[in-house]
Amino acid sequence: MASVRKHGDKWQARVQRKGQSSLAKSFNNKADALKWARSIESQVDLGALAPKQTMPRLMPMVDRYVEEVTPTKKGESQERYRANQFRKTKLADMFIDKITGEVVAQYRDARLKEVSPNTVRLELAFLSVVFEQCRKEWGIAVSNPIRQIRMPKPGKPRQRRLEAGEEDALLQGCRESGAHYLQTFVILAIETGMRFGELAGVTWVNVNIEKRTIYLPDTKNGSPRTVPLSTRALNAIQTQPRSIGGRLFLAKSGSIRSAFLIALKKAQGSQPDSKKFLRELRFHDLRHEAVTRLFEKGLNPIEVGMVSGHKTLAMLQRYTHLRSEELVTKLC
Repeated sequence: MASVRKHGDKWQARVQRKGQSSLAKSFNNKADALKWARSIESQVDLGALAPKQTMPRLMPMVDRYVEEVTPTKKGESQERYRANQFRKTKLADMFIDKITGEVVAQYRDARLKEVSPNTVRLELAFLSVVFEQCRKEWGIAVSNPIRQIRMPKPGKPRQRRLEAGEEDALLQGCRESGAHYLQTFVILAIETGMRFGELAGVTWVNVNIEKRTIYLPDTKNGSPRTVPLSTRALNAIQTQPRSIGGRLFLAKSGSIRSAFLIALKKAQGSQPDSKKFLRELRFHDLRHEAVTRLFEKGLNPIEVGMVSGHKTLAMLQRYTHLRSEELVTKLC
């Protein structure tokens, strides 16, 4: 039904239908307000004027995305973490059509004062896919505000490599950590460049001792690959006992990460200048080390990519950190 009322020095007409958002407009006189109300009522009744879609708030859409879409993706845990991060922001309770490019830009600038540019890029990328899901799959007439702003520039790639003596100390720390499998785990990381999750998921059925390979049926980029094993990597694998469960490493991912941190602390503490030795080393840095060593052994980019799983030269370059002093001998 329609209603007309005096609002300040204007006349406000409002048309309301059950289950639909109301339509309202202000006029200078009552006659114009009544005329507009009758016209709108007629258009709504004839179906010529579609009711305005009621917009949801952001967080219910994020929750729906996490429930329906996230479980199908490899980065499930990361997406769930980012979803919880947005729950703490002022965006969470906003109607999604009110989240404009300007609003997101303000969020971006505030977050850049708290976390790294790469973290902000990942958060905005997650928000973008939620908006795209709303727009393309869920029939919500909303634009993607992330497309309207500048994304933070990616940070410089890490260039941390193992320095002289660090590998031996790290492996000693592994032996002292109490995790009998950890030394093998670290050696395989250094020799093959396999990601943490790939190593943790290796099964004996996919280890071919005779051909000296490990088959990875499920990788981060979605393509399976077969990783060749050096003599050192093969010997390390053969020290591991066979298990009923079939996995090369029985420990859970969280336990392996904790054991690595313990080994790292033991290795750091074993040196006189512990503040500098193995400083800021992360497990993923071992992948950088492995890829660089493959190049140092003379493998070409295609061969290194087959081992590491990198599909583009650009990504391979981010993981390659050749030392200038080692290139000097090739220039003689």
